[in-house]
Amino acid sequence: MMKRHTFWLIIFSFIATTSSAQLINNSIEVSPFVGLQMFSADGNTIKGTSWGTEAVYHINMANNEALWAKQLHVRDVSIAFSYRNLQNNYLSKISGTKGFLGNYYGLISRVSIPVFTAGQTELLFTPGFGFGYATQTFYTNDNPLVGSHINFTAQVGLKLSTPISPATRLVGGIDLYHYSNAAFKLPNDGVNSINASLGIQQNINQPAPPTSKNPFTNYNKHSFEFGVDIGKRGVVQVGGGLGAHNEEQRNATSRLYQSGLYAGYNYRVNPVLSLRAGLDAVYYFTTLDTISDIKHFYATYQELGSSYDRWRLGTSIGAELWMGKVSFPVNLGYYLHYHYFIPTNDHTYYPPNFYWSFGARYYFTPFLAIEAKQYLHRTQADFAGFGLLFKIH
Repeated sequence: MMKRHTFWLIIFSFIATTSSAQLINNSIEVSPFVGLQMFSADGNTIKGTSWGTEAVYHINMANNEALWAKQLHVRDVSIAFSYRNLQNNYLSKISGTKGFLGNYYGLISRVSIPVFTAGQTELLFTPGFGFGYATQTFYTNDNPLVGSHINFTAQVGLKLSTPISPATRLVGGIDLYHYSNAAFKLPNDGVNSINASLGIQQNINQPAPPTSKNPFTNYNKHSFEFGVDIGKRGVVQVGGGLGAHNEEQRNATSRLYQSGLYAGYNYRVNPVLSLRAGLDAVYYFTTLDTISDIKHFYATYQELGSSYDRWRLGTSIGAELWMGKVSFPVNLGYYLHYHYFIPTNDHTYYPPNFYWSFGARYYFTPFLAIEAKQYLHRTQADFAGFGLLFKIH
């Protein structure tokens, strides 16, 4: 009788220990997925089936006392690698395009935030971003949607996670996955896919990282900031402008560099959110040339970002989400000065009065950060700038 009690005591202790570890240990996840729908810009519908697999390493944050983790209720921070087989996809408007996308390999950083909990079952919001590699581009097989092998990648989704054992969870979800290159090398319509996944998440014998004893603090209520960056835009290769043949567009060469400047004021609402307002200026190293021959036009044409003047100026408002040393600002702006190009033969072309931007920052100190910043007109990427940000408290 004593042996039976001892046996059940050992089993109970094991389950309790494992269940406790479930709350504080890191984990790995493998989730196969299938594509439900794919699409791109300018009404490009992508047909056919896609599939792949995602492998994820989850760093548990449930017991981390960092203010941003607590206030955002972050369950974990993850690194996700995915393989996407797009060999059976094709453009519905263009025959003979099956397999034009090839395959895609992505690596993104992601967070999981519970939005609903019932017992040990959780519905998680899972946004993330990173980079990826496309095997086919415009320059390898005339792919009209993707202009470069290296692309920025973003993902947002919902995952339902429920335990099937003390250390194992069943994970299913739906997400929107996007990749494009921020107009660094055109064309840049990009690819969007809606996917459904089902996988397994398993705890491993790796404890979650402890809370930092020297947390990064940058919670000043009032601050001013000054940012400077530089970026490059690709030459237009398909469509647009004056209707030249693709050969003339392909032969156009240019270095379409631009620099962005920002000066603004920030009001810190709490450790994870600040409100911001400021002035945005963009300097063109190369302005639009409509006087010389057609090749010069295509070497300087930047679609909605085409400017006759060296400078454009706008004012913007926005917000910044903080996660310790990392933050994500977004602004919506209105142009005070922008001498833009309007094609005379395209009645559907509406020049932009408004613009917006978003980015990611890493703060070395409360006064200095590096920043990647994307400028956009409507849904069209203008250019991505990389530079420094200075703060005055």
